[in-house]
Amino acid sequence: MENDYEIDLTQLDSVRENLNGFWIPENQLDSENIIWFDFHKKKNSSIWRSVPKEKTESYPIFSCPTLVILIKVNGKTAIEYINLGGSDTTKIEYLSKTKFKIDGNTYLKHKGYEF
Repeated sequence: MENDYEIDLTQLDSVRENLNGFWIPENQLDSENIIWFDFHKKKNSSIWRSVPKEKTESYPIFSCPTLVILIKVNGKTAIEYINLGGSDTTKIEYLSKTKFKIDGNTYLKHKGYEF
């Protein structure tokens, strides 16, 4: 991407804005599902949604999805996961306009689609 640049992980608002959207695992480009974050522009929480890569009439809804909350840990943005199994916190390793790396896994921005 021509205008790709690294996002400052100390700036929570910028991380939230740039993390919004659709992401596909870099090592699984043929994956049937992509991740979708839909953060409100003033709130630091979203659901970690897994949606079909190909647009369909509907997407799966889980009764107890994983909630993700952006928090600061030692000055950098991290993701706190909360679900029925408990909670965990993981630092975001890297974020740019086109790449997102967490837990050693790299995701590439996907064009996504409108619902």
